Order: sequence, then structure tokens, then C-alpha cells
Amino acid sequence: MTKQEKTLFILIVLFFVTLFFSKLRIPNIIITGAIAIYCFSLSSIKEKLKLLKQRRSIQYMLFFFLLVIISMLLSDNRDKGLTYLVLRLPLLVFPISLGLISMRKDFKEKLLLSYACITTLICVLCLGSAIYNYLTSHRNDAVYNDNLTLLIKQQSVYIALLVNFAIYTFLYFILFRSTKYKGWMALAMMFLFGFSYLLGSRINMAVLMVMCLALCLYYIVSERMLLEGLALTFALLIGSFLVFKFQPQMLNRYKELAYSNYNYENKGIESHYNMELTPDQWNGANLRLAAWNCGWELFRENPIVGVGLGDKKDLLIQKYQQKNFYFAIETNKNVHNNYLDILYSMGIIGLVVFLVAWFFSPLVSAINSRDSLAAMMLITLACAWITEIYLDRSFGGIIAGFFVPFLLADKKKKGQP
Repeated sequence: MTKQEKTLFILIVLFFVTLFFSKLRIPNIIITGAIAIYCFSLSSIKEKLKLLKQRRSIQYMLFFFLLVIISMLLSDNRDKGLTYLVLRLPLLVFPISLGLISMRKDFKEKLLLSYACITTLICVLCLGSAIYNYLTSHRNDAVYNDNLTLLIKQQSVYIALLVNFAIYTFLYFILFRSTKYKGWMALAMMFLFGFSYLLGSRINMAVLMVMCLALCLYYIVSERMLLEGLALTFALLIGSFLVFKFQPQMLNRYKELAYSNYNYENKGIESHYNMELTPDQWNGANLRLAAWNCGWELFRENPIVGVGLGDKKDLLIQKYQQKNFYFAIETNKNVHNNYLDILYSMGIIGLVVFLVAWFFSPLVSAINSRDSLAAMMLITLACAWITEIYLDRSFGGIIAGFFVPFLLADKKKKGQP
């Protein structure tokens, strides 16, 4: 590594470490600022403008952020709109910093491997803390879902996404890179599989299985290593079966999908993975379906430019009140869908630009450069947006804002050396 790369490597590793801990939010912001400033110093304005011209994805990202600003200004509740704008600042900071530097592919992969190792270590600490809580409190749910991440004070659904990224990285290195630490990587990967299951994120677990199997099949076809690929695929399936067999508590998270009917006026309690499921409960499935319908109705009333970034929550609560959706009002629920949130707040224009900027254009770039690891991470992030509003939380915005431009940082225009 060059001296410049070593400095950037240290900054990004520090970013990864502070990213996980909610109590280290201020240090993470400081390090983010340091990364941005250092990236600006790595090349001239002329070189950055040249890269911007080449990287259409970054252009679309900047255009989307401009639409966010316009939506905030057109809102009646500009104070709230400004709050949402601040939460979306990573969607500007990282594209104009990491998105406008040239990074060698092997350097990017070293950073991803470091990220995977950091993630594993933090998950080990979380599990150790959760086991200690179980031994002292004797609560059966101490090692599941959000209780598993009490040490770092982050919601399990976001950690599940980051764990998936780490698993993909280890699997990618095991299959496609020459390293003497493949045994340790395989061990870490299997640990993270079990940890992901205990986190209880349905969509992240499902996508994890599909992506890992897809990568194994890609390995079989591209490398013509049928025996090794099938052996690894079989090991993944057996490992998944054993986790489900010996830790059945989290199966309740998947059984909820069978209880999708809802009545807006239902004042029942919210289901929990550690309790018996009944049709009169609100759960992750029927609650989202009910909220999605409310968001869809708001979109149909304002299809082109939406209701405005600052007014979206106020109008959603009004819609809940119209339908006597008491549970959502009392618990202040959002629509739990990143795409629908953008659709009804910024209209069809905002959603189309967002999809092009933050998914389709980066994915095409990853596919054209045959970067299977980047493609897997982008697809997984896009799937995670189906059930949560990442951009309304600082942690979620940082995850999206950092990883997408970072994954594009080594991409070159066709024909360039």
C-alpha cells in the first residue's frame, strides 16, 4: 500500500469500528468528516470532475439529494423536513468524497476483509454480553433479536444486514482468492450464520441464503469446480438446518407470515418471538401490510411530487386517524418500507431517481465489472429496504450512504486501464 492508501485504510477501519456502537456516534461523525476531507485532498478538482463525468451513479445520487432538498423546501413543516434532511446527509457526503476517488480493487477488498473481521469480533462480544445477561437475569430471550445487540445499542435488523455483508466477504475470499486463512474464514462465516439467525431478521436471513447459494453456483460455473462448490453448498444447507433444529425459538418470526389479516381498529398486543402466536395480535407481517396500504393511499393522492418530506409523518398519522388505526398511532409507526416512504413523500419522480441512483446504476456497474461481491451487497441492501425505512435513522442512512459509493470506488469506465 502507498502512504496515501495506508492513511485512508486507517480512517476507514476506524469508521467501521465506530459504526457499530451507538455511543460512538460523535467519534463516527468526526471520522466521517476526516474521510471526506482526506478524499478531497487526494486529487484535484479537475480530476474529480472527470470522475464525476464518468460515474453516472454519483451524478444520479447528487440529483436525488437535490430532490430531497426541494421536497423539504416545499413542505409546510420545514422544521421536520430539515430534521429528515440532516439524517440524509450521508447520501451527499459519501458520494462526493469516496465516490470521487480512484481505488484499486485489491485495496478495496482488503478493506472489506478488515470490515468482515471487525464485524465478527463485535458479534462475538455481543454474544458474550448476551450470554452474561442470560446467566444473570435468567431470561430465555436474552440471546435473541434486539437483546442480542444490547451491548452496542443498535437494532438487530440493521446489524443483520451488516453481518450479511461480512459473510459474503468471507465466502468470496474462500472461493475466489488465494489465502492461507480460509479455515479461520470458514469458522467465522459459520459463526456469523448462527448469529444472523439469532438476530431474527426474516428478510436478511432469507436473502443471505439465496445470495450464498447463488455465489456457490457462480463459483461452480465460472471456475468449473463442481465437487468443491457442491460440498460448500451442502455444508451451508446442513449448517442452516442445524441452527433451525437446535434454536427453534426464532421460528415464530417466520410463522408470523401466516397471520397477515388485519383490522385497523384492532387494539390487540404486538406479537413477540418468545410468545404464542394468535390471529388477534399485531405482528411484523400484518402491521406492515396495514401501514403500507395507508402509505399507498397517500401516494395516490399526491402521485407526482408526493406530500413533501417534512409533512410525510403528519399526514401519515392523519391517515391512521381516519382509519382508526389505534395501534399505529399509539406506537408512532412509520410505513416500514424505504421505497414506499420515498414514493408517498417525494412522488414517483423521487422514487425513480432513487432507484436509478442507489440501486440500478450501481448494480449495472458492478455487473459490467464482474464484481460479484459488490452485486450481492447491493441486492441485499435493496432487499433490506423493503421492510424498513433506512433513511429515517442515522445508522441506516450511514450504512447506505457509505457502502454504495465505496463499492463503486474501484470502478472504471470501459476502455480505461
